[in-house]
Amino acid sequence: MAITAGRRRDEQAVLLERHGLEVELYPLLETGAADAAELREQTRRMTGCPPDFLVANTGYGVHSWLAMAEAEGLLEPLVASLGRSTTVVARGAKALGELRKRGLQATFRAPGETLAEVVDHLVGAGVAGRCVVVQLHGEDAPAELSRLAEAGAQVVPMPVYHVVASAGGSAQALATALAAGAFDAVTFTAAPQVDALMAAAGRAGCTAEVLDRFNRAGVVAACIGEVCAATARRLGIAQPVVPEHPRLGSLATAVASRLADPQRLQGL
Repeated sequence: MAITAGRRRDEQAVLLERHGLEVELYPLLETGAADAAELREQTRRMTGCPPDFLVANTGYGVHSWLAMAEAEGLLEPLVASLGRSTTVVARGAKALGELRKRGLQATFRAPGETLAEVVDHLVGAGVAGRCVVVQLHGEDAPAELSRLAEAGAQVVPMPVYHVVASAGGSAQALATALAAGAFDAVTFTAAPQVDALMAAAGRAGCTAEVLDRFNRAGVVAACIGEVCAATARRLGIAQPVVPEHPRLGSLATAVASRLADPQRLQGL
């Protein structure tokens, strides 16, 4: 089976190998730091002028941001400032956990761990004329944020890291290998990984073959959560496997269970 993650790929491989699965690594994305000077200045402004709302979007992003604040001597005043007057909301458990490590609490965590749920909550709470800082998810501001602006919020994106396609042709190599029937399963831990794979399949001229492997030949597309799975469905993967909990251990268990299911290939 193939792992498409870059971060924590070794941890994921160990978990899958414990289930007796043979793993190959095809990292499709690379994570790099955003503009450090701009993030530092944005953080410094928040120590004196905290926003009305802060959206903690990803565990990795929150961890990286607060680690930077600590290194710059800004963590203590930042936490104090946010704790006094900012309503903090978290998209998922990982972001919430990173906040708590630094003494910050969130008043809301999205039950399905989607940004759309966070936006629903904020719009319902009333954001007209309020400042909402949103830690971004490694890419440009997602479309959901336009709803906050439409509701009258002053939306301030906070990029902490960016995600780009990996060098070395991993995506095209995986797409062609999939089309040739080389794998029984592929894991995705972020929606952009699915985008990267299917874009590479398009460039290689094997989109139909890749989708046929997933939809008719029994290859398991395992997505760590519903956001990732929604992207897979949008791109033509009809029935991605989604674990009960969006964690690497649950993902590995779900993949192993699906591959062991005698019903997997029936009727294909």
